[in-house]
Amino acid sequence: MSAPKNKPRALVIGGSLGGLCAGVCLRAVGWRVSIFERSPGLMDDRGAGIVLQSEVLNLLEGLKLTTRADISVESLERQYLNKDGSVASSGDSQQFMTSWGALFNSLRLGFPDDDFHSGFKLVNFTAEEKQVMARFENGREETGNLLVGGDGAWSAVRQKLLPKIAPEYAGYVAWRGVVAENALPAALRETFLDKFTFYQMPRSHILCYAIPGADGSATEGKRRLNWVWYWNYREADELPALLTDRTGRKRRTSVPPGMVCPEHWQKQMEIARAFLPPQFRGLLEATREPFAQPIRDLAVPQMVFGRTVLVGEAAFVLRPHTAAAAAKAAADGMVLGEALRDGDDNFTESLQRFEAPQMEMGLNLRNYGIRAGNQSQFPRDP
Repeated sequence: MSAPKNKPRALVIGGSLGGLCAGVCLRAVGWRVSIFERSPGLMDDRGAGIVLQSEVLNLLEGLKLTTRADISVESLERQYLNKDGSVASSGDSQQFMTSWGALFNSLRLGFPDDDFHSGFKLVNFTAEEKQVMARFENGREETGNLLVGGDGAWSAVRQKLLPKIAPEYAGYVAWRGVVAENALPAALRETFLDKFTFYQMPRSHILCYAIPGADGSATEGKRRLNWVWYWNYREADELPALLTDRTGRKRRTSVPPGMVCPEHWQKQMEIARAFLPPQFRGLLEATREPFAQPIRDLAVPQMVFGRTVLVGEAAFVLRPHTAAAAAKAAADGMVLGEALRDGDDNFTESLQRFEAPQMEMGLNLRNYGIRAGNQSQFPRDP
């Protein structure tokens, strides 16, 4: 990528994966970039696992932010268990797994501290023919040539542009958790390490794979086992109760580790003891702080609005079955950077080149995720 002659400025709203991917890619083609993150402190890892797709790896290695060996754990086999714990089927399947924290830290270290601003809650923004202006709750106003909405599923940028579009509940929740490999007995390590393991049951399934440790280490003995269990909850009555944490606070995005009401986890463990293979039961029993995340869908009709663009989950909220949320954020960032490598020249045409393929990618992934999730959680009767 060649840097533009002049250095236009991008204001990126949101400092998580979507905003950081756009930020590092725009900087790589010569833009001045400032990221404004709503959270006042450090971003929370929560231990979520991520399948390392090619788009993410291309961004990280292309910009020399990290390498696959440093950020991921290799899985060599995919296996499906029977209820008694025996292996129903297995086969060679090489994949690489990382974590939200390892990916975030790699991107964050590649972006200068002076241009990353925490505790900046967007209040409003305006766009003119050649300029955008963002106003924040702390009274600051910032101007630039491009505003990037990379502020996640509940994007404030999207809410202003498309006030009638919001994430829609899909009918089920992902229970999630992580366990340090050295906290597990040898039998469980043998079952899960180096493998992508599944158990399927009527209207549900659970999976597990290894990810880097809390410190980002992918070496043996320091890794973690990441599991995800999908379970249906009625939106009218069951979901609001689950999303009320142990302090009585009603959550929207997820109930974070340590905040799940004990009675909800106890109920889920009773289900686990009745229906899951012994290896998965042991894994869940070893989990100290599980968390719960409602599965939602969202797709925008467009990603470009003059000098404002939406990227990552501000544009498309994908179901985890796609294993592609981080890949979409990385692809959005790379294609946006490539489209704007000439800076502010031919701006409208450049953003059209960005929007068309990213809309197609997002819609295809959204539709695939809905099909995969519904097939698992809401199968049609034969």
